[in-house]
Amino acid sequence: MSIGSTIKHLRREKDVTQEQFAEYLGITSRAVSQWECERTVPDIYMLPTIAAFFNVSIDYLFHSDNEEYEKEIESYESQYYKLWYQNDKTSLLEIMKEAVTRYPTEYRLLVRYLNVIGLCASDANRALAMKNDAIAVYERINSHCTVDSIRIWAKKIIIDYYKKLSRIEESGITLLDAEKIQSEMPLMQNSRDYLACLLYTGEKRHAASQNAISEISHLLTNIIIENYIYNTIHTLDEKIDTLNTVLQINNTLYKNGGYGKNSVNIAYVMMHLGCFYNEKGEEKQAKELLHQSLALAKEIDNSEKPFVCEEGLLRDFSIEKDRLPNLTSSPLADKLESYIVRHKKIQL
Repeated sequence: MSIGSTIKHLRREKDVTQEQFAEYLGITSRAVSQWECERTVPDIYMLPTIAAFFNVSIDYLFHSDNEEYEKEIESYESQYYKLWYQNDKTSLLEIMKEAVTRYPTEYRLLVRYLNVIGLCASDANRALAMKNDAIAVYERINSHCTVDSIRIWAKKIIIDYYKKLSRIEESGITLLDAEKIQSEMPLMQNSRDYLACLLYTGEKRHAASQNAISEISHLLTNIIIENYIYNTIHTLDEKIDTLNTVLQINNTLYKNGGYGKNSVNIAYVMMHLGCFYNEKGEEKQAKELLHQSLALAKEIDNSEKPFVCEEGLLRDFSIEKDRLPNLTSSPLADKLESYIVRHKKIQL
């Protein structure tokens, strides 16, 4: 389709008249009619406004076959998830650079490219080298994208990137820059997952509540891991008590021990808790937890099916293996065993 035919299709799909669309743009309905009849085309300065009205990219407006366009975007997204899971940073950066070069205004691809930049900025030199590109992509999304979920995701990514840069003296970025963006983001109580629990009734409300509970338990575990396992201000007993509480909560939510989205996190929690018990001299408890940790890790490594909770509050809730947070293609059990034996010098 030409741009005029695309506008006509999108306008009808949105169920607005030529007059309503023209009023939004501040032009005459005759001008819209001329576009749709393919006698004229919109001025270039109007394209961002038109794209925003229909919630599409400028690239989408010009694409000759929008069905094929969506297939290509989905193909890039699929490659993104596959390479992210494999932790193939080089290929990931190459494919997403190609994606945003082909579709420079497609925000679904731009935000994933920004995420890849953050992933690849693993040391000070790379973080500095990619700084300008990261900021340019973020500002393009923040200034022009009308999809809130993409804009908020971009803010989350750039906050983490600024956190890395704030540790580098010559970067010119401080935590204040990250805090400014953070202050623009919604409170947890205004999040999509929480509001969905209140919006629906019946089965949809049940499904939304399960999703929110899974997400909250994952975030809670992440926060506790960061603040109790790796934070030296807490005593050994405080760490043990806190991690035992995390396990108790998750064992209540996931009665069969599958742990859903939290599976990888819980394997790490068990491992660290076992190491803490060993440090305290309680070897029996330590060995039991360490073996549980490795058993869970091997179950995750060997599974080729979605993770489904069979009992408890999250009964029937499932997640695909390649969507498990913190999981890469390298065996999880090998990582944990290496940490236990080589780093902590504990014999299993």
